[in-house]
Amino acid sequence: MLSIGTFNNLTILRDSPHGLFLEAKTDEGSQDILLPKKYVTPEMKIGEAVNVFIYTDSEDRLVATTETPIAEVDQFAVLTVVGATSFGAFLDWGLEKDLLLPKKEQLYPVDEGDQVVVRIVLDHRTERLIAVSKLQPFFRKDTSELQEQQVATALAYDKTDLGYKVILNQQYDALLFYSDCATELHRGESLTVYVKKIREDDKIDVTTFPAGRDATEQAKLNLLRKLQEAGGHLSLHDKSNAQEIQEELGMSKKVFKKAIGGLYKERKIQLEGKEGIRLME
Repeated sequence: MLSIGTFNNLTILRDSPHGLFLEAKTDEGSQDILLPKKYVTPEMKIGEAVNVFIYTDSEDRLVATTETPIAEVDQFAVLTVVGATSFGAFLDWGLEKDLLLPKKEQLYPVDEGDQVVVRIVLDHRTERLIAVSKLQPFFRKDTSELQEQQVATALAYDKTDLGYKVILNQQYDALLFYSDCATELHRGESLTVYVKKIREDDKIDVTTFPAGRDATEQAKLNLLRKLQEAGGHLSLHDKSNAQEIQEELGMSKKVFKKAIGGLYKERKIQLEGKEGIRLME
């Protein structure tokens, strides 16, 4: 049966001045779908099958293309905003017709040039493919196939006071705490992570650090990230209050002292006494 928003193998029925008409099986029977002339190649013959992507054109008619979109229906993707209107934004997804992100489906307002993480879905009311950046309804809840320490792919889509919200393996919603991330992330960035903890309520914590990594090495990476975020200087030093260090960096004073000692030996920071520490250029 015909599947909108993905690739289909359809039989070539006939030629026309506008391109090739393909036969598509639907619930109502069969339907002819045009493959525009610009996508037709000499190898395509009547009666043979061709693999094409199906979506709707500017007049909401089903149309075929041999181009490959950045993502297909029911997939998450990072897309660029190429136009913004009062009713929504248009996204470049690699096809001739841009993809609409309706205003009501936007997690936050977007402008031209922004990159936005979306889910591509089929609007069954209109039979149109649209983008949605309110992602929560599309995450898988059953975590039985995940294991702690498992390597996974992550796509950052938002951030909170605690850390980055990421899409795990194109299926799950997960949280990457700032203290578990070696660098600052932006929406749309992809990275490799490790499943740190699967909670009783099936919420997932991930980390960029593999199990068994030395705490000092992890602290050094966290400290470098904090210095970069602070413009290269922190007022903390080896005589700072332990609670102050814990609140600002999320690490003990003992680990902090080892971290600054290691970074100083590596000539990555300067020690400025009670003035704090500074990132070296």
